[in-house]
Amino acid sequence: MATMKRSFSFMPQGYRRALAAGRERVSYSVHSTKGESVMPIQIEPLRAALGARVDGLVASALDRVCRDSLLEALDTHQVLFFPELNPTPAQHTALAGLFGEPEVHIEGRQEDRATARYVDDENLILVIDSGRNAANFWHADATFRESPPGASIIAIRTLPPRGGDTLWLDTYRAFDELTPPIQEMARHLQAIHGHPGVSETNPHPVVRTHPRTGREALWVNRGWTTGLKDVPVRQAEPLLRFFFDTMEQPEYTCRWSWSVGDVAVWDNRCTMHYALHDYGEEYREIHRVMVAGEKPR
Repeated sequence: MATMKRSFSFMPQGYRRALAAGRERVSYSVHSTKGESVMPIQIEPLRAALGARVDGLVASALDRVCRDSLLEALDTHQVLFFPELNPTPAQHTALAGLFGEPEVHIEGRQEDRATARYVDDENLILVIDSGRNAANFWHADATFRESPPGASIIAIRTLPPRGGDTLWLDTYRAFDELTPPIQEMARHLQAIHGHPGVSETNPHPVVRTHPRTGREALWVNRGWTTGLKDVPVRQAEPLLRFFFDTMEQPEYTCRWSWSVGDVAVWDNRCTMHYALHDYGEEYREIHRVMVAGEKPR
């Protein structure tokens, strides 16, 4: 893999073009808007279909320039990993704020709301532990809402001795790999998204266009997609199975092995994820902030 090191006072608009020829390593610096310091940040794409590691970020020194740089990196790589960043709750929320407006967490199922645990008084940081909210299936977050979250930002607080990795999947590539006639058919379909025990269901396009990148993504998932609007069940089920099987290819994924203090940010519009529950009765705890998204189009 080629290595390319450059230093900038901000990430240039040509950053994506610099990566066009391959998943290269890019180094650059971010200056505080107050001019007090230089924050050298290194973006290293994973050797995988998506994802990049970010080193050098200082959780206590986030500002607008960081936002612009990291948002462009997220648009390029879809998932960003910050090893051992270990943010405080306030820093966790501030980091999330670089990617959008943090949302108040409201648990989908009524019975979950009474037992939900939060780190902060505003209910922005939800505690997700190994005995709750198992997500060991491919899904995007809260797609059953009318306006699902735009991104999720998690911090790892407690890990089992082994296991507990998470995988992400590139839904841009899943769409790109469809043949043109299937792509065109999919563009005219609406999928119904719901959640067991939740009364709210919403139709969303099977093919979603990202509001910033303009790219199309296949936007259905086994977790929350329950059918196709105006399509009989006997026709909808094989179509959805085809879409799921097309998406869930190992070649479209990345996998991250966690350390305590790691942070991950992913774009909920163009990825799915799968939290492996391969650690038996051991305890695992993450803290999650989600930022507001728009109605899918």
